[in-house]
Amino acid sequence: MTTSNPGTDPAWDEAQCTSALAQLERLQAQIDDLRLTIPRLVEPFYSPPTPSVFRAYKENIATSQNDMKKLKSQWKNPQVEKIFTYSKHSFQENGDLSKSSEVPRYGWVDMEEKLQEATQKGDKEKEAESDQGMDVSQEDIRKIVDEWKARNDKIKFQGQDGYHDFKISFVSDSLVLKFHVTITQELNGVQKLRAVCLGTKEPALAITRCINTRPHPNDLSYLLDMIAAYKTVKGTKCAKCGEMFDSQVLGTVARRSREVVDGEKTNVEWEAFHEHCLV
Repeated sequence: MTTSNPGTDPAWDEAQCTSALAQLERLQAQIDDLRLTIPRLVEPFYSPPTPSVFRAYKENIATSQNDMKKLKSQWKNPQVEKIFTYSKHSFQENGDLSKSSEVPRYGWVDMEEKLQEATQKGDKEKEAESDQGMDVSQEDIRKIVDEWKARNDKIKFQGQDGYHDFKISFVSDSLVLKFHVTITQELNGVQKLRAVCLGTKEPALAITRCINTRPHPNDLSYLLDMIAAYKTVKGTKCAKCGEMFDSQVLGTVARRSREVVDGEKTNVEWEAFHEHCLV
């Protein structure tokens, strides 16, 4: 869902786009509620005129005025204006809206809440480790990626910028999954490793949330093996609950590893989980 924007503003990532759509959905809900203003105002007069009827009418007037003020305030909110400006620039850059039909109209508020919950959980669990960032050289990055490509030669890999920005795609259980991985250097010199599953709908959004809460957030090799596990591990049943689908009819959108001891050998085995079964 990452989009580009002409000018000085950087492109928005998945989380920013989800937050923007959630904000617009809240505005839409306010507008939908205001459409009921007239019916609410006249409703008391369906009863015989009494002091309580006029009191109800007065209260409805005050409520409607407050709702209008709230909408006006939200509409002029700098965050909302930034969304409108970004959308305008994006449309000027690319006026093709054919892909918009694939974007759900509703559900973005729930998605934003899930993403925030997953991010907060991951931040609490990995705050110290994440702050340290990656500590690998360009040679190490190239070596890790090249070795992973050799082990997964049937997975499509498109890399650029010295493997600091690459995409991985494959078919898994009839689904086409596309991942975007970036390694960026912050102003303080720390390298940050980020990954998303590209897409505007589930299960792509859920997969991204599960990737963001992964153990070892700065381990490139671990991340690449996790991505490959979405192809090599057939996600039919959850390793924890044993069910194919969760309460939201989503399949096993998470992959986690465990060590299996076989005699004197210790092997790493990847398993499939539902998002909520990671807790």
